[in-house]
Amino acid sequence: MTDAAQDAARETGRQARRVADSRWFETTARAGFVGTGVVHLLIGYLAVLLGIGNASAGTGAQGAQSGDTDQSGALAQIASVPGGVLLLWIVAIGTAALTVRLVVEAVVGGRTDDARAWLARAKNAGKAVVYGAIAYSSASYALGAGKSSTGSSRSAAATALATPGGVVLLLLVAAVAIAIGVGLVVIGVRGSWKKNLRPQPESVRRTVAVLATLGYIAKGIAVVIVGVLIAVAGFRSDPDQASGLDGAFDALRSMPGGSVVLVVVGLGFAAFGLYSFVRARYARI
Repeated sequence: MTDAAQDAARETGRQARRVADSRWFETTARAGFVGTGVVHLLIGYLAVLLGIGNASAGTGAQGAQSGDTDQSGALAQIASVPGGVLLLWIVAIGTAALTVRLVVEAVVGGRTDDARAWLARAKNAGKAVVYGAIAYSSASYALGAGKSSTGSSRSAAATALATPGGVVLLLLVAAVAIAIGVGLVVIGVRGSWKKNLRPQPESVRRTVAVLATLGYIAKGIAVVIVGVLIAVAGFRSDPDQASGLDGAFDALRSMPGGSVVLVVVGLGFAAFGLYSFVRARYARI
Protein backbone atom coordinates (compact mmCIF):
# COMPACT_ATOMS: atom_id res chain seq x y z
CA MET A 1 0.00 0.00 0.00
CA THR A 2 1.37 3.42 -0.93
CA ASP A 3 1.93 6.18 1.62
CA ALA A 4 -0.97 8.15 0.13
CA ALA A 5 -3.29 5.17 0.46
CA GLN A 6 -2.18 4.58 4.04
CA ASP A 7 -2.78 8.23 4.90
CA ALA A 8 -6.23 8.05 3.31
CA ALA A 9 -7.06 4.91 5.25
CA ARG A 10 -5.95 6.51 8.53
CA GLU A 11 -8.02 9.62 7.82
CA THR A 12 -11.05 7.49 7.00
CA GLY A 13 -10.56 5.62 10.27
CA ARG A 14 -10.30 8.90 12.21
CA GLN A 15 -13.48 10.22 10.58
CA ALA A 16 -15.33 6.97 11.31
CA ARG A 17 -14.23 7.03 14.94
CA ARG A 18 -15.24 10.69 15.23
CA VAL A 19 -18.75 9.84 14.03
CA ALA A 20 -18.93 6.79 16.32
CA ASP A 21 -17.84 8.93 19.28
CA SER A 22 -20.44 11.63 18.64
CA ARG A 23 -23.13 12.19 21.24
CA TRP A 24 -26.08 11.46 18.96
CA PHE A 25 -24.49 8.25 17.72
CA GLU A 26 -23.78 7.11 21.27
CA THR A 27 -27.39 7.75 22.25
CA THR A 28 -28.64 5.72 19.29
CA ALA A 29 -26.23 2.90 20.09
CA ARG A 30 -27.42 2.81 23.70
CA ALA A 31 -30.94 2.43 22.35
CA GLY A 32 -29.66 -0.75 20.74
CA PHE A 33 -29.09 -2.24 24.19
CA VAL A 34 -32.67 -1.38 25.09
CA GLY A 35 -33.84 -3.11 21.91
CA THR A 36 -31.87 -6.26 22.64
CA GLY A 37 -33.17 -6.16 26.19
CA VAL A 38 -36.76 -6.26 24.93
CA VAL A 39 -35.91 -9.16 22.59
CA HIS A 40 -34.22 -11.17 25.36
CA LEU A 41 -37.11 -10.56 27.74
CA LEU A 42 -39.53 -11.95 25.18
CA ILE A 43 -37.30 -14.93 24.43
CA GLY A 44 -37.16 -15.65 28.15
CA TYR A 45 -40.94 -15.33 28.42
CA LEU A 46 -41.53 -17.71 25.51
CA ALA A 47 -38.99 -20.20 26.87
CA VAL A 48 -40.68 -20.20 30.28
CA LEU A 49 -44.06 -20.78 28.61
CA LEU A 50 -42.56 -23.71 26.72
CA GLY A 51 -41.05 -25.08 29.89
CA ILE A 52 -44.34 -25.04 31.81
CA GLY A 53 -46.18 -26.63 28.89
CA ASN A 54 -47.90 -23.52 27.57
CA ALA A 55 -46.01 -23.27 24.31
CA SER A 56 -49.32 -23.10 22.44
CA ALA A 57 -49.34 -19.37 23.14
CA GLY A 58 -47.93 -18.79 19.66
CA THR A 59 -46.94 -15.59 17.99
CA GLY A 60 -49.59 -15.59 15.33
CA ALA A 61 -47.90 -12.77 13.49
CA GLN A 62 -45.75 -12.18 10.48
CA GLY A 63 -45.76 -15.84 9.52
CA ALA A 64 -43.86 -17.03 12.59
CA GLN A 65 -44.63 -20.52 13.77
CA SER A 66 -46.31 -21.07 17.12
CA GLY A 67 -43.27 -22.99 18.33
CA ASP A 68 -40.79 -20.18 17.73
CA THR A 69 -39.23 -19.48 21.11
CA ASP A 70 -36.17 -17.72 19.75
CA GLN A 71 -35.38 -14.32 18.31
CA SER A 72 -37.82 -14.68 15.41
CA GLY A 73 -40.63 -15.58 17.81
CA ALA A 74 -39.81 -12.61 20.04
CA LEU A 75 -39.78 -10.21 17.09
CA ALA A 76 -43.07 -11.62 15.83
CA GLN A 77 -44.55 -11.04 19.29
CA ILE A 78 -43.46 -7.41 19.11
CA ALA A 79 -44.90 -6.99 15.62
CA SER A 80 -48.28 -8.34 16.76
CA VAL A 81 -48.97 -5.68 19.40
CA PRO A 82 -50.23 -2.12 18.77
CA GLY A 83 -47.26 0.11 18.01
CA GLY A 84 -45.08 -2.96 17.58
CA VAL A 85 -43.84 -1.98 14.13
CA LEU A 86 -42.57 1.33 15.50
CA LEU A 87 -40.83 -0.51 18.32
CA LEU A 88 -39.26 -2.88 15.78
CA TRP A 89 -37.84 0.08 13.87
CA ILE A 90 -36.43 1.49 17.11
CA VAL A 91 -34.80 -1.88 17.81
CA ALA A 92 -33.48 -2.07 14.24
CA ILE A 93 -32.02 1.44 14.21
CA GLY A 94 -30.51 1.14 17.68
CA THR A 95 -28.88 -2.22 17.05
CA ALA A 96 -27.70 -1.04 13.63
CA ALA A 97 -25.96 1.91 15.26
CA LEU A 98 -24.41 -0.41 17.82
CA THR A 99 -23.27 -2.67 14.97
CA VAL A 100 -21.59 0.21 13.18
CA ARG A 101 -19.88 1.25 16.39
CA LEU A 102 -18.51 -2.28 16.89
CA VAL A 103 -17.39 -2.50 13.26
CA VAL A 104 -15.47 0.76 13.67
CA GLU A 105 -13.81 -0.58 16.82
CA ALA A 106 -12.97 -3.85 15.05
CA VAL A 107 -11.46 -2.12 12.01
CA VAL A 108 -9.77 0.88 13.61
CA GLY A 109 -8.87 -0.91 16.83
CA GLY A 110 -6.75 0.51 19.58
CA ARG A 111 -3.37 2.13 19.51
CA THR A 112 -1.42 -1.12 19.75
CA ASP A 113 -1.07 -4.16 17.53
CA ASP A 114 -0.35 -6.78 20.20
CA ALA A 115 -2.26 -10.04 20.56
CA ARG A 116 -4.67 -8.61 23.13
CA ALA A 117 -5.63 -5.74 20.82
CA TRP A 118 -6.31 -8.15 17.95
CA LEU A 119 -8.37 -10.36 20.26
CA ALA A 120 -10.44 -7.31 21.23
CA ARG A 121 -10.96 -6.56 17.54
CA ALA A 122 -12.12 -10.11 16.92
CA LYS A 123 -14.57 -9.92 19.82
CA ASN A 124 -15.98 -6.65 18.52
CA ALA A 125 -16.36 -8.18 15.06
CA GLY A 126 -18.25 -11.13 16.54
CA LYS A 127 -20.53 -8.84 18.52
CA ALA A 128 -21.14 -6.78 15.37
CA VAL A 129 -22.38 -9.92 13.60
CA VAL A 130 -24.81 -10.67 16.45
CA TYR A 131 -26.22 -7.15 16.70
CA GLY A 132 -26.27 -6.84 12.92
CA ALA A 133 -28.41 -9.98 12.73
CA ILE A 134 -30.84 -8.52 15.27
CA ALA A 135 -31.00 -5.25 13.31
CA TYR A 136 -31.67 -7.10 10.04
CA SER A 137 -34.31 -9.37 11.58
CA SER A 138 -36.04 -6.46 13.30
CA ALA A 139 -36.23 -4.49 10.07
CA SER A 140 -37.49 -7.57 8.22
CA TYR A 141 -40.34 -8.08 10.68
CA ALA A 142 -41.13 -4.37 10.62
CA LEU A 143 -41.51 -4.67 6.85
CA GLY A 144 -43.61 -7.82 7.19
CA ALA A 145 -40.95 -10.08 5.69
CA GLY A 146 -39.73 -11.87 8.78
CA LYS A 147 -38.92 -15.58 8.59
CA SER A 148 -38.60 -18.35 11.13
CA SER A 149 -34.97 -18.77 12.16
CA THR A 150 -35.42 -22.55 12.24
CA GLY A 151 -36.23 -22.61 8.52
CA SER A 152 -33.29 -20.31 7.81
CA SER A 153 -30.93 -22.50 9.84
CA ARG A 154 -32.03 -25.68 8.07
CA SER A 155 -31.81 -24.00 4.67
CA ALA A 156 -28.28 -22.79 5.41
CA ALA A 157 -27.30 -26.26 6.65
CA ALA A 158 -28.74 -27.89 3.54
CA THR A 159 -26.81 -25.47 1.33
CA ALA A 160 -23.59 -26.19 3.23
CA LEU A 161 -24.06 -29.95 3.04
CA ALA A 162 -24.65 -29.73 -0.71
CA THR A 163 -21.24 -28.15 -1.27
CA PRO A 164 -17.84 -29.91 -1.22
CA GLY A 165 -16.49 -29.89 2.31
CA GLY A 166 -19.89 -28.89 3.65
CA VAL A 167 -19.69 -31.33 6.57
CA VAL A 168 -16.37 -29.84 7.66
CA LEU A 169 -17.85 -26.34 7.36
CA LEU A 170 -20.81 -27.24 9.55
CA LEU A 171 -18.52 -28.81 12.13
CA LEU A 172 -16.40 -25.65 12.17
CA VAL A 173 -19.52 -23.53 12.67
CA ALA A 174 -20.57 -25.88 15.45
CA ALA A 175 -17.16 -25.58 17.10
CA VAL A 176 -17.34 -21.79 16.95
CA ALA A 177 -20.84 -21.79 18.43
CA ILE A 178 -19.80 -24.11 21.26
CA ALA A 179 -16.71 -21.98 21.94
CA ILE A 180 -18.86 -18.83 22.05
CA GLY A 181 -21.32 -20.52 24.41
CA VAL A 182 -18.56 -21.66 26.73
CA GLY A 183 -17.10 -18.16 26.58
CA LEU A 184 -20.43 -16.65 27.65
CA VAL A 185 -20.63 -19.03 30.61
CA VAL A 186 -17.07 -18.12 31.61
CA ILE A 187 -17.90 -14.42 31.37
CA GLY A 188 -20.86 -14.95 33.67
CA VAL A 189 -18.94 -17.05 36.20
CA ARG A 190 -15.81 -14.90 36.29
CA GLY A 191 -17.68 -11.59 36.18
CA SER A 192 -15.50 -10.26 33.38
CA TRP A 193 -18.54 -8.38 32.06
CA LYS A 194 -17.81 -5.75 34.70
CA LYS A 195 -15.05 -4.18 32.62
CA ASN A 196 -17.62 -3.19 30.00
CA LEU A 197 -19.63 -1.09 32.45
CA ARG A 198 -19.02 2.23 34.13
CA PRO A 199 -19.24 2.24 37.95
CA GLN A 200 -22.80 1.90 39.20
CA PRO A 201 -24.37 3.14 42.45
CA GLU A 202 -23.90 0.79 45.38
CA SER A 203 -27.67 0.35 45.62
CA VAL A 204 -27.90 -1.43 42.27
CA ARG A 205 -24.49 -3.08 42.00
CA ARG A 206 -25.51 -6.42 43.52
CA THR A 207 -28.68 -6.62 41.42
CA VAL A 208 -26.68 -5.91 38.27
CA ALA A 209 -24.22 -8.67 39.21
CA VAL A 210 -27.01 -11.23 39.66
CA LEU A 211 -28.71 -10.29 36.38
CA ALA A 212 -25.46 -10.37 34.40
CA THR A 213 -24.27 -13.66 35.90
CA LEU A 214 -27.55 -15.48 35.32
CA GLY A 215 -27.97 -13.94 31.88
CA TYR A 216 -24.55 -14.83 30.52
CA ILE A 217 -24.69 -18.39 31.90
CA ALA A 218 -28.18 -19.00 30.45
CA LYS A 219 -27.22 -17.64 27.04
CA GLY A 220 -24.03 -19.67 27.08
CA ILE A 221 -25.88 -22.91 27.80
CA ALA A 222 -28.35 -22.25 24.98
CA VAL A 223 -25.62 -21.38 22.46
CA VAL A 224 -23.65 -24.53 23.35
CA ILE A 225 -26.75 -26.61 22.66
CA VAL A 226 -27.21 -24.83 19.32
CA GLY A 227 -23.62 -25.74 18.47
CA VAL A 228 -24.21 -29.37 19.41
CA LEU A 229 -27.31 -29.50 17.18
CA ILE A 230 -25.32 -28.09 14.26
CA ALA A 231 -22.60 -30.70 14.89
CA VAL A 232 -25.21 -33.46 14.87
CA ALA A 233 -26.52 -32.13 11.55
CA GLY A 234 -22.98 -32.29 10.18
CA PHE A 235 -22.21 -35.78 11.46
CA ARG A 236 -25.52 -37.17 10.21
CA SER A 237 -25.53 -35.05 7.02
CA ASP A 238 -29.09 -34.14 7.96
CA PRO A 239 -29.95 -30.43 7.73
CA ASP A 240 -33.19 -31.00 9.64
CA GLN A 241 -31.08 -31.51 12.76
CA ALA A 242 -29.74 -27.97 12.54
CA SER A 243 -31.73 -25.38 14.42
CA GLY A 244 -31.53 -22.16 16.37
CA LEU A 245 -32.47 -21.32 19.93
CA ASP A 246 -35.94 -22.79 19.55
CA GLY A 247 -34.39 -26.17 18.69
CA ALA A 248 -32.07 -25.83 21.68
CA PHE A 249 -35.03 -25.13 23.95
CA ASP A 250 -36.90 -28.13 22.53
CA ALA A 251 -33.83 -30.27 23.14
CA LEU A 252 -33.67 -29.09 26.73
CA ARG A 253 -37.35 -29.78 27.30
CA SER A 254 -37.02 -33.36 25.99
CA MET A 255 -34.36 -34.22 28.58
CA PRO A 256 -35.26 -35.73 31.98
CA GLY A 257 -36.13 -32.77 34.18
CA GLY A 258 -35.57 -30.58 31.14
CA SER A 259 -38.72 -28.53 31.66
CA VAL A 260 -37.36 -27.22 34.95
CA VAL A 261 -33.99 -26.48 33.35
CA LEU A 262 -35.76 -24.72 30.46
CA VAL A 263 -37.70 -22.50 32.86
CA VAL A 264 -34.43 -21.60 34.60
CA VAL A 265 -32.75 -20.85 31.26
CA GLY A 266 -35.77 -18.76 30.24
CA LEU A 267 -35.50 -16.77 33.46
CA GLY A 268 -31.81 -16.35 32.68
CA PHE A 269 -32.64 -14.87 29.28
CA ALA A 270 -35.08 -12.52 30.96
CA ALA A 271 -32.31 -11.57 33.40
CA PHE A 272 -30.02 -10.81 30.46
CA GLY A 273 -32.78 -8.62 29.03
CA LEU A 274 -32.91 -6.60 32.23
CA TYR A 275 -29.11 -6.47 32.28
CA SER A 276 -29.22 -5.05 28.75
CA PHE A 277 -31.28 -2.15 30.09
CA VAL A 278 -28.50 -1.56 32.63
CA ARG A 279 -25.96 -1.62 29.79
CA ALA A 280 -27.94 1.06 28.00
CA ARG A 281 -27.24 3.32 30.98
CA TYR A 282 -23.77 2.24 32.12
CA ALA A 283 -22.02 0.61 29.12
CA ARG A 284 -18.63 1.99 28.15
CA ILE A 285 -19.24 3.26 24.63
